[in-house]
Amino acid sequence: MLSFTRGQVATGLEFAAMRRCLLPLLVLLAALGAVPGAQDVKGAVVIVGATLVNPTSAVVPNSIITIGGGRIVSVVPLAPGTATTGSLAGEIIDGRGKFVIPGLADMHNHLGAGGMSLGPQRENYVGNLGRLLAVGVTTVFNPDGGVNEFTQLKTAAAADAAPVARFFGTGPAITVPGASLGQQGLTPATAADARAVIQKLKSANVDAIKIHRDDLAWASKSTFQVMPMDVLQAVVDEAHRLGLRVYVHAPQLVRAKEALRAGVDGLMHGIIDEPIDQDFIALMKKNSAVYVPTLGMFEDVADVGAFAKRQAPFWDQLGLQPPGIYQTFTSPQGTKIFQSLLNNSAYTKEHLPMLRTNMQQAFAAGIPIVMGSDTGFFGVLLGVASPMELELMVEGGLKPIDALRAATINAARMIGKEKDLGSVEAGKMADLLVLDANPLDDIKAVRQIHRVVKGGVVHDPAGLAR
Repeated sequence: MLSFTRGQVATGLEFAAMRRCLLPLLVLLAALGAVPGAQDVKGAVVIVGATLVNPTSAVVPNSIITIGGGRIVSVVPLAPGTATTGSLAGEIIDGRGKFVIPGLADMHNHLGAGGMSLGPQRENYVGNLGRLLAVGVTTVFNPDGGVNEFTQLKTAAAADAAPVARFFGTGPAITVPGASLGQQGLTPATAADARAVIQKLKSANVDAIKIHRDDLAWASKSTFQVMPMDVLQAVVDEAHRLGLRVYVHAPQLVRAKEALRAGVDGLMHGIIDEPIDQDFIALMKKNSAVYVPTLGMFEDVADVGAFAKRQAPFWDQLGLQPPGIYQTFTSPQGTKIFQSLLNNSAYTKEHLPMLRTNMQQAFAAGIPIVMGSDTGFFGVLLGVASPMELELMVEGGLKPIDALRAATINAARMIGKEKDLGSVEAGKMADLLVLDANPLDDIKAVRQIHRVVKGGVVHDPAGLAR
């Protein structure tokens, strides 16, 4: 990164001296005088010469992106030969040979490390929100968690320039007593109870509502209770009356259709047990519902050891703590503990092709696909699973640009923030990544981060990880 103050970019001897050593960069900077606001925004950040890969428009080679006041001031093509008319303030990032994309959004992330314990785990949720920024995740949506935790994270992420991902969430999920995996949440028994629960969550300023409705037959040989339909309907109706969207955990086709008929706004998991059909597609479109496939979570349940090994190099590379967390899942004892909870892995593994095909069919039908990793689930590791989910989406049949849309503009639309987030455009919040390689050639390039910009503040990802 090259930093210049207003006095350093000047005429005279200093300019001549810099020109001799920085002539190639000065050719790129020559156009900056023509960029609206570039030389007058106090503390501006200007990214010069990068290829902009935007999910909402064509690729822009040799772009100039000017940032000020935490927002994007302008995005224009570089015009070589344009004379500079003023001096610059702030930072200049030499983007030649690099690629800019919007910051990534993980829309199903519980902010846990992903380790396994049969008792309560002590998690540094605010610290984890910062660690996600190190891997380019600038926005997080947590579809479950305690009210105190929700408030703590909202406070930590309140400032645009805070060195943590932006945080949105539902607070506690709404479920039934004895739900799968000892699910902790709010358990209204009647429609009246359900309405009271939604009112309580609204008073806590949650961003949306999450319903858990799954008998877990796809992952367990035991079956669990599911929420009665009248309670489900009351949850959705009251949430909508109060202006809250409702998302549901329902990875089985029948359960998903029931929830969609009740009016939910999206599915927090892909459908794994049966092929989706035209009835399902029609219901999704009627509700303008989103589809969050969480491919990695199902891969994890299908073969926890194999998925842990796939994540292992990236966990250690990031220097995350505790080291070697994935070893729990690759050991015979760890596998035994995992399968004591989820003992129908053969069924899950057999149905992985169904899961991928259903994502393809939903995408082909025009249903918005949104990226969510289910980080924090046993074996789905913090900071590793988010970029890996993009890889799995491409392996599952999406093009890299479609996977990027799932983690940017589609994610922003899911929470009604598309005017502020999800693309690199003038007026939007300055959340973006500067990459060393082209994600359209290989989606794995999202791991090759040169700089993270969040709320207009430039971060070295290595420093964030530490």
